[in-house]
Amino acid sequence: MPVPPRTPTSTETAHLKKACRDPKGLLPDGVSTRLLKAMLDAGYIYRADADGYRIADANALDYDGVTTWRITLPGRRAVLTRAQWRALSEQVGADGAFTPKVNYVTRMTLQALRLAEFRDGEGRLRPTDGSTGLRGPQFGAFPTAVGRDLAELARGEADG
Repeated sequence: MPVPPRTPTSTETAHLKKACRDPKGLLPDGVSTRLLKAMLDAGYIYRADADGYRIADANALDYDGVTTWRITLPGRRAVLTRAQWRALSEQVGADGAFTPKVNYVTRMTLQALRLAEFRDGEGRLRPTDGSTGLRGPQFGAFPTAVGRDLAELARGEADG
């Protein structure tokens, strides 16, 4: 199983998880320059200019234009547990859905990190798995586009 270059600190993990939950993958405001540098050096984040173009890492900390800090695929990978990573990289069936081996907690956490989504039998997105407490899940769990990109990252690292 591919591993991140280093394990993020608990503070870095908290910031990276917030970025995962953001629809645009943006880091929250107020992250210290020291943490930005550490996460940039680890490859967990990058800086984008006002047009969305990636600023070279060597210039990212000194750039003074309008910018945002965004999470990278390795940054998303760094916050996943072993079970979450296995679900994305190894436990997706031929139909594209997670296999029954992926438990409720893992599916829900991946959804919170925007790496999984629930769909009904006709492919429409649903906000939850449809479980009522009396009945089990009614909707299938599938990796999102970003979740699939992470799985590709795993395959690329295994090949390389």
